[in-house]
Amino acid sequence: MPVLHLTDIAVRALKPTDGYVSYWDDTTPGFGIRVGKRSKTWMVMRGRNRERISIGKYGDLSLAEARAEAKRLLSTAPEPKAVTLTFAKARERFIEENYRDAKPRTKAEAERLLKKHLKGLDHRRLHSIDDADVKRELDKLSDTPSEQLHVFRTARCFFRWCVRPPRRYIKHSPMEGYEPPSSDRRGTRILSDDELKAVWKAAEKPPHAIIRLLILWGTRNTETIVTERKWASDAVLTIPGEFTKNGRDHSIPICPLAQETLDLFPEGTHFFRSRWGDGHLSFAGLAKIKAEVMKASGTKDWQTRDLRRTFRSNMARLRVPRDVAELLINHAPPVLDDIYDRYDRLEEKREALAKYETFLISFLAQGRT
Repeated sequence: MPVLHLTDIAVRALKPTDGYVSYWDDTTPGFGIRVGKRSKTWMVMRGRNRERISIGKYGDLSLAEARAEAKRLLSTAPEPKAVTLTFAKARERFIEENYRDAKPRTKAEAERLLKKHLKGLDHRRLHSIDDADVKRELDKLSDTPSEQLHVFRTARCFFRWCVRPPRRYIKHSPMEGYEPPSSDRRGTRILSDDELKAVWKAAEKPPHAIIRLLILWGTRNTETIVTERKWASDAVLTIPGEFTKNGRDHSIPICPLAQETLDLFPEGTHFFRSRWGDGHLSFAGLAKIKAEVMKASGTKDWQTRDLRRTFRSNMARLRVPRDVAELLINHAPPVLDDIYDRYDRLEEKREALAKYETFLISFLAQGRT
């Protein structure tokens, strides 16, 4: 596009053309004049979407007046344009674009939260959704405050994404100023030996036996459900960093009780399979298994993360060194350790897990230790 130093003399000298030619001012970026066969029109181009705005005709507005109006328009953010996308359609774009570089489990969890708990908004136009609509959906989760908080945070992220350029699907988020329905609570629940024994017995066969692995390894449920058979070799299971929370490979020695449990599951790409095809068990599938085990065991009020906390507490109970116990639950090491200490402590982990399996076998046989 031609760039000129626009002066009154230069503008008068611009010749009419059969088509249209735009000339842009070299002193006021975004300000220019469009020359056609019969007229010359002052204009502004602004924003990431390169929005063009006509200011007026040359002759009606002087160069000084046009430049002053151009500066005013260029200093003002363009108003968001109303977009008639539905919640469901915008959600699809959000999941694909916002989580393009995220870990698969992060993307899957965001999709699950929005699809499962905000499906009542699916057919609503974005611009018609207000805070009362969001509150109505969130109130349905009042009995599960942790899930409610996760939905709140994901929905807030979604609506903020809808407001930001270059999308500008809506002018304002309906959750702007919306207070969180609850706050994070630091968990303290661990299962007693009697509860652990009851849960273990209730998880005797697949698919429920995945609960036994959560008891034996203390792994995160997100890292457990995706486990593939090819990750197990020479009595060690290594979960690749792309599937772990801290991005580090997590190696778990497979002791006899764990191997016996893994052997219960049928052949396939994944140890813990989806009900459909050879994909891995879903978050919803694990939640269903946990609920069934809880009911069958006669226990109550525990989550899969409480099994992880119970595992870590029992490591301390068995006097397993702190650094080994933290590695077993795949907590990220301090920064300096992460840089300089690359020893995987595999043998120390194997010794700790063998000690823990002996401990479990003892009280499973006797009732209590």
